[in-house]
Amino acid sequence: MALTVSQIAAASYPAVLAAMRQAANQWAESAFMRELEKQGGIIHKSLGSQIEAPLDYRANAAAAFLVNDMQATSLNKTDVITAAVYDIAELSVPIVWSKKDEVMNPSENQKIALVKGLLENGINSHDDAIETALFTTSTNGFLGLLTHIADAGTGSDGGIDSSVETWWKNKQTTYTDDTDIEAGMTSVWNQCAKGSGSKLTPTLIVSDGATQALFEGTQQANQRYVDSAELTAGFKILGFKTSRYVFSQAAGTRQFFVNPKNFQLVVSSEYFRDKGDTQEIPNANGYVSKIYSALQTVTNNRSRLGSNHL
Repeated sequence: MALTVSQIAAASYPAVLAAMRQAANQWAESAFMRELEKQGGIIHKSLGSQIEAPLDYRANAAAAFLVNDMQATSLNKTDVITAAVYDIAELSVPIVWSKKDEVMNPSENQKIALVKGLLENGINSHDDAIETALFTTSTNGFLGLLTHIADAGTGSDGGIDSSVETWWKNKQTTYTDDTDIEAGMTSVWNQCAKGSGSKLTPTLIVSDGATQALFEGTQQANQRYVDSAELTAGFKILGFKTSRYVFSQAAGTRQFFVNPKNFQLVVSSEYFRDKGDTQEIPNANGYVSKIYSALQTVTNNRSRLGSNHL
């Protein structure tokens, strides 16, 4: 008896997913997600009811030069650690087919081709949904870059209100056109760095292709590219200071400046691109299986994130 689509889907999913994780395919249409993962910004871990990002948020207030060798020092409890707390978001991609699909693909080879197409489309749709949501404020609980990097630097993020806790504000500046875009980038990059030699400088910049091209046009005499392998693959990465500048099809005119040590996509190690069991659809001659992920974007140092925007 020939295998059903359901049986082939269950057996094929690990192999299809593994193939799509290869360098040539992983995040195939998203240079931003490829680069974020390459720099260690996608974290796989077991999740609890919420995700906590511990913060070393201020200097010890009792630090002081001594007037004399017997000066009394503060015995108040040291309070320098807190945490940003994030709820877990969920992403689901249903894959549905009918019994007629089974009839129309009678041979095993035909079923395998159908299943591969359905699974590859499902995985790409899953990843595209993440990329698109990253350039918003919030999508059904999934936090985009505009939550972490607000145009005014203010707003609540991780349960901390930067209008009150001003140390939690992200950095931001503006540009008008090609005459001042580089100056704006330099300003916000330096603000995020907070000093020469910092190890927490922005390492990744992202915008849409038109804005990257606007910046690229100002650099023609001294144009910098990064990573010839990426160029060969068709993902043009420009260099700005020590950052890699990519563009995304889902981004806009804002230039976001991040460091994966401070901005991360945290995904469940047990439930990321997880394929559930196939179930028959009640009152219909069809079947459904779902690709499911539990995930969230987090920051442990919002003051190190920045944007240059119109």
